[in-house]
Amino acid sequence: MGRGSAPWGNANASTQRHEDTKKSKGRKKKLGQKNTTAPTTISFSPFWGVVFLFWVGWICFQLSIMKLLVTGAAGFIGSTFCRVASEAGHEVVALVRARAGGGGGLPQAVRVVTGRLPFDVPMRAWEGVDGVIHCAGGTRGEDWVESEAVSVEGTRALLAECARRGVQRFVYLSSQSAHEGATSAYGKSRYAAEEVIRQAGVPHAILRPGLVFGPGAAGLFARMRASVGRLPVLPLLGGGEAPVQPVDAADLSRVMLRCAQMLPAHTSMELNIGEPEAMKLRDFLQAMSVAERGRRKSELRIPLGPVKAVAAVGEALHLPLPVTTDNLKGLENVRPMDTATSLARIDMQLRPFGETMREAVRVPTTVNPNLASTPGRPARVLLVGAGKIGLVHGLNLFQRSETVTAGIVDRNAKAFGMYKSMGFAGPFYTDLDEAIAATRPDGAIVATPAATHLPLARRCLQAGLGVLVEKPVAFRRDLLPGLRALQTEFAPLPCHTGYMAAQFPQLDTAAAVLRAGEIGAVRGAYVCCLQSHIMAAKPVRWEMQREQSGGGVLINFAGHWVAVLLRLLGRPAAMEAAAWSIHSAEVEDAAEARLHYDGFDARLLACWSIAGYARPRNFLVVQGETGRLLVEQYHTALVRNNGLTEMLYTQQDFDTGYNFAPDYTGGGFAMEHLNFAAALRAAGAGEVATVADGSSERMANPATTPVDFAEAADIEQCIFDLMDAAAVAGVDAATARGADMSILPGSDMDAQFDALRERMR
Repeated sequence: MGRGSAPWGNANASTQRHEDTKKSKGRKKKLGQKNTTAPTTISFSPFWGVVFLFWVGWICFQLSIMKLLVTGAAGFIGSTFCRVASEAGHEVVALVRARAGGGGGLPQAVRVVTGRLPFDVPMRAWEGVDGVIHCAGGTRGEDWVESEAVSVEGTRALLAECARRGVQRFVYLSSQSAHEGATSAYGKSRYAAEEVIRQAGVPHAILRPGLVFGPGAAGLFARMRASVGRLPVLPLLGGGEAPVQPVDAADLSRVMLRCAQMLPAHTSMELNIGEPEAMKLRDFLQAMSVAERGRRKSELRIPLGPVKAVAAVGEALHLPLPVTTDNLKGLENVRPMDTATSLARIDMQLRPFGETMREAVRVPTTVNPNLASTPGRPARVLLVGAGKIGLVHGLNLFQRSETVTAGIVDRNAKAFGMYKSMGFAGPFYTDLDEAIAATRPDGAIVATPAATHLPLARRCLQAGLGVLVEKPVAFRRDLLPGLRALQTEFAPLPCHTGYMAAQFPQLDTAAAVLRAGEIGAVRGAYVCCLQSHIMAAKPVRWEMQREQSGGGVLINFAGHWVAVLLRLLGRPAAMEAAAWSIHSAEVEDAAEARLHYDGFDARLLACWSIAGYARPRNFLVVQGETGRLLVEQYHTALVRNNGLTEMLYTQQDFDTGYNFAPDYTGGGFAMEHLNFAAALRAAGAGEVATVADGSSERMANPATTPVDFAEAADIEQCIFDLMDAAAVAGVDAATARGADMSILPGSDMDAQFDALRERMR
């Protein structure tokens, strides 16, 4: 609009109308008529019409914007909802546990608040909130007490605060398994939470989704993808006959958002969300395989009865299995839902299943946020040693997209029978040099008896291969200088060792807790590494023969947890130890030690012959002034002095692959293989991968730092010091059980260790 122009219409036309009006008035007055001037007509230009409509639309949009508090926002569904709601222009407050990813994967526009249900939701999270989207709830088949704490009491606490603040929108993410006939702890707790909601008087929507799937590295769907992708056949529990009604996580999030918008006009809604036509679980899994790999898989149908028995025994023995008895109960009690009526009520349609499945499998899963998969050719790894540990390595290598097995070597050709029966195609060799020449691998994993580790490592390094050598590498003290020199001689080739527990994925979280002083000053530490025999003693094996193994339980079993201790707390200043034999004739299969640090002591128990059916878990407890840090094989937890326990990390939080040796490995094999693959790729690109400095100082990121030869020499030197201290003590089992090794007299941990020691007979 030019200078001096009228705000609308044409300036000249407006002036002319004004003059005509004045003349008309004059004529009417002369005739003595009444002044009946016609109303002025104002014409709007199209530009200002658009501006006006935009302004009205903006006002309406602002009135429709909601501020939503989302619980479980770090989870698979919760994080997807945060993204969908944020993209739609709504203000999102994400409630996450302090270490449940920290909200790092959420959109920048989302405000992250740390807290924990049921009673630790900060008041600042509620400021100006229009509605609550309640996605939090245990999904791993916890017992009823744990499920009730999150699902029932957490829901009750949120509703009470909604009523107090006048919040009129409450959307609850329930489950298809939530009904009056639920048998699992998960289903029962969800149904109980629904009852609490119905009685609260807050306008609400209860959503029962079917099987939720979508892109991402977390959640049940990601674990299902991992299993389908890696196993040679499709394992179908109960024949895969269970009915499922899938729903994409983004579609579900849009439904949740629509429900929040419809409240409080609709005081209550209960909706079933999923495909209107149920499909069988096997068809869902095959659709996943076709979308990701372009082909169906052979099926292995597994009756539920035997699996239920195995799962029950596994849980009694504290073994982490891919399914729980709670999962199996859920499979047996799936009820098809009427979802068409629910979708019609809110006037929504789900996107086609095939389209959303193809979208879901485009995003790769990751094992650890610090070690995401990188594109490029997978590392070709030669497996040397076809025994039990070699088989575990082989099966884990088979799962990883970062590695491929170039070949398998063992002097005993009979050992290959097991591999062939499990689908390994080889090639198989009885001569190492022939295998290296024929396969031209990038690296080798040496999983043979301890006495052969160093010589085989040297042969592989001389051939230009990076190595991952099972521990112990130096099975005698006099071999330590040669171990240290080997890494220097063949640098920059990767020289890694198999102290896999020192690379457990949960150790990064444990290190962060200690580094931040969250338990206050350390007062003591307890390391327990016990393996039971069931009904009978273990047969004589290589680790029970000193010439083959180099020693007993301290070097061949406890070594893993000594490595964990050194990584988290550093090297002790002094130590005392006792070791004795229970069943082993040549080596000691039971030991106890006290390690002295600056300001505190650590107590260690180790035995591979403890009697009993239930295998005690291996763990490290660090006792501080304000709480204790618990590091087990499969999780890390923080226990406050007031009794509040915060589960910081479980290995189910990341895709560590199926665990083929559930008695002790956890995600350690997955992490050491990923670290090894990363180092082989770096070496192939002419780079030097990061390794530990061998100083045994506290480490910031244990999970993503391989144990190289220099650090292994430090670990094994500490183990030899313990063995020497035990030899000096020279006690028998009876004397050892009578000794007082308490480090915090009167503590429950010392009492627990004393009781365990009594079983080491």
